[in-house]
Amino acid sequence: MKAAIRILTIVLTLFSSHQLRADDITVSLITCGPGTVEAYQAYGHTAIRVQQPSEGIDEAYNYGVFDFQTPGFYEKFIQGKLLYYLNVEPFEYFIYSYVLQKRWVREQVLDLDSVTTQKLIAALRENALPENKYYLYDFIYNNCSTQPRDLIRDVLGEDFEYADVPKVNTSTLRQMIDEHMEYNEWLDFGIDLLLGSRLDKVADNDERMFLPEELMQAFDSSTFRGKPLVKASAMLYAPEKQASAWIPGPGLIAWVLFALLIIQQIYSSRLTQMRIFSVVYFGVLGIIGWALIFMWWGTDHSMTKWNFNLLWAFPLHFPLALFLLKKQVPAWIRYYFLTHRLILMFMLVLWAFKPQEFHQAVIPISLIAIWAISKFLPIPKVLEQPE
Repeated sequence: MKAAIRILTIVLTLFSSHQLRADDITVSLITCGPGTVEAYQAYGHTAIRVQQPSEGIDEAYNYGVFDFQTPGFYEKFIQGKLLYYLNVEPFEYFIYSYVLQKRWVREQVLDLDSVTTQKLIAALRENALPENKYYLYDFIYNNCSTQPRDLIRDVLGEDFEYADVPKVNTSTLRQMIDEHMEYNEWLDFGIDLLLGSRLDKVADNDERMFLPEELMQAFDSSTFRGKPLVKASAMLYAPEKQASAWIPGPGLIAWVLFALLIIQQIYSSRLTQMRIFSVVYFGVLGIIGWALIFMWWGTDHSMTKWNFNLLWAFPLHFPLALFLLKKQVPAWIRYYFLTHRLILMFMLVLWAFKPQEFHQAVIPISLIAIWAISKFLPIPKVLEQPE
């Protein structure tokens, strides 16, 4: 039965390929601008469009699709085990979703001969078969932008080259991501928190194209058999730029909290409030640290390894912070937090030489921790004073 289905699929593919030998067929790279609603929309999107008006064909090959109904969706997503897949849909449906989201859409029509066009379409259809369409997503190395790039490059072979790419790259992967995060400081903080030092490597020409706009720009200057690869381009949809609502970022909130702590300490010397705050604050930092440990050791995500945010979000803060509730804090807990204070002070002093780029909010977050330790654990006798 499976063999019969396979033969039928091949026959239909060959029949369809015969239909696509007309002169009016075009293959285009479609690039969609960033969205501001969902986190996964923040970096734009890439698809391949196949058109043949004489046969009524106008399809989008979309590599960036996942299914919320997948059993264990959230567990697989968090663990880096979620399969994405190639979806083929009418182009009018594809672009309509981006119009609704008010995201720009640009088309680059590829200048290919009929034989190469046939090979490219055959490869797309082979990829779209049920047994081939699924792939294990990776944020940098295997996403909706790299999949179309690799397929087109493989089909075009040695006759394809990037004619105008930077000879010397200076931007890291993290810096390239940050350029898309101006509208959402909280998402930027989350990415800087979860993604480790591997994101701070300088991106080579291939790695830069994990971002759809970088791939689009690379294709603008690419050649095929010595001629420009893109023969025409057009903005299919260009919404008016809308100002996003201002939301205070994590850095501002942390600085305000730090200032309020100083003011509170000026007008009150009571330790009860500081005791409760310290337990809650270090407990939260500890929980964050355990989450980072899980993302490092408990998932398949390549970019969550070697995360030096653990220097300030140390896992053992939770549950060791609970010992701060004691009237007499054990000596070993005291030494633990005093050692942590020393680590934070070195981290801030040597900020320019840190092994990983931290979000700027880490500065006030660390200062709050230093302040709390300094006020709460200066000398043992302080804890014995009546309040």
